[in-house]
Amino acid sequence: MRIFGRRRGRRKFRLTREGRAFLFVTVGVGLAAVNTANNLLYLLLGLLLSLLLVSGVLSDLALWKLQIKRKLPTRIFAGKSSLIDVTLLNGKRWLSSVSVETIDELDGIETEPARFVRIGPGQTEVNSYGFQAARRGIVELGTMRVLTRYPFGLIEKGYTIFRPDEIMVYPQLLDHVATPPIQPLPGDSSPMPRTGRGSEFAGSVRFYREGDEARDIHWRRTASRGDLVVREHEQESSAVVTLSVDNVLPSGVEDEAAWQERFERSISEVATVASAYLSQGVSVRVQTGDGASPLVAGGTPPDPIWRFLALLQPVRAKAPPGGQKHKKQAA
Repeated sequence: MRIFGRRRGRRKFRLTREGRAFLFVTVGVGLAAVNTANNLLYLLLGLLLSLLLVSGVLSDLALWKLQIKRKLPTRIFAGKSSLIDVTLLNGKRWLSSVSVETIDELDGIETEPARFVRIGPGQTEVNSYGFQAARRGIVELGTMRVLTRYPFGLIEKGYTIFRPDEIMVYPQLLDHVATPPIQPLPGDSSPMPRTGRGSEFAGSVRFYREGDEARDIHWRRTASRGDLVVREHEQESSAVVTLSVDNVLPSGVEDEAAWQERFERSISEVATVASAYLSQGVSVRVQTGDGASPLVAGGTPPDPIWRFLALLQPVRAKAPPGGQKHKKQAA
């Protein structure tokens, strides 16, 4: 969660559809009052104009002294819906903020709004909006719009506030991908104990991390420390798997869109298989045409592999020099 200083635009307002209809009626009553000099019509015109004035003042009070924070989820996968939390703090001492909504901007596209019915004075409310990334990689977050139509829905008033941030979107995980059984390589050293998901308690504990199983919680140590801690287990593993992704685009490919689709599919398959192997205690690295990922030990979270695959981009193969082509043809 990141908090930024105040950099907000000027407050803007527009009439809603109901507000335009209300204004049309107000103008009609005003013209009738001027033409007929009827005091009752003048009183009605004053009432209608006062409603517009009150609407503008109350909407300003609803937006006054609001502090906004955005909390990003730990993991986001392409093609899967996620929730992004938005926190609103009402800094007013006596007045509530009613009917406020925030609209975020991701990669230049506005999201669905996060709606807040009422934030009491000095209180904090948290709401969420759904987000589904269409692609892997880094997604940039920009400005947020804060809007309200309080109290009568005649005027929509709001402002924009700059909240730059980034989300790392992991590759899409597939449902059914087979993982071949692993056999130790010839000449491997004897199995060495690793901390991870195994059958034997290693005697040490660590702080609880998201994704740990509840059965691993060491309740006695948790009670004494005051924080959730889990048992470290030992597992014997010397197997290492190297998964490959071909990210080199051949120079003579006619249909680049089809190649790109196969490339994205292979990234999803490798991300899924790597996660399965790591959960089995097998260490994994990923090899590409122009680099390699770090070696991730079995039993540990696959986030380094997923992060490497999320940022992986295709590279074009170097065309052979023209002189060599000419020599081969002449020969």
